[in-house]
Amino acid sequence: MDPAEKKRKIIIGAALVATLIAAVLVEDEDETALDTVEPAASTRQVRSPSARAPVVETRNNNLNVDQLGQRKFDALAGDLFASNSWAPKPPPVTPQQQAALLLQQQQRAQPKAPPPAPTPPPLQFKYIGKAIEGNQIWVFLTQADENYIAKIGEKIDDQYRLDTISDESVTLTYLPLNAKQILPIHDNKQAGNFR
Repeated sequence: MDPAEKKRKIIIGAALVATLIAAVLVEDEDETALDTVEPAASTRQVRSPSARAPVVETRNNNLNVDQLGQRKFDALAGDLFASNSWAPKPPPVTPQQQAALLLQQQQRAQPKAPPPAPTPPPLQFKYIGKAIEGNQIWVFLTQADENYIAKIGEKIDDQYRLDTISDESVTLTYLPLNAKQILPIHDNKQAGNFR
């Protein structure tokens, strides 16, 4: 144990002993004070008539509550627990202001137009070509750097389904909204037809 810690423990111990001694002394003083207190007897003081002072008589300190009577509250006193404010009262509202407020409330109460229905995003696919084998037709599409090969009824990128293929267009359904979109085939010379 280092000297600083030892010194701290001695100071704390001394403070504890001083506190205990003070507590014992205070308790002894309270007991002696209680022993010396005696009840005061009721006395009558009478002065000489030459002083012409009234006769003072000590009476019992009990108060007869029945003599006080019932307290009556005035109905016009208002609410006893109403909140009070020091802020000045607002000026009275004119009929024109009332009409303007009523118009504003009516405008707020009118139903708002429903938001527009969601629309599918524009098609980002480009038509590359198609392949025909017997009754099967495959379409070659590209989007960004991805290439897709699909036939009627297949999903493309889990967002679209290929519905129809014609010489002029490819019809796709945007699945989250179940909305049909048409991808036109612009130039058949650039797109390849594979047979």
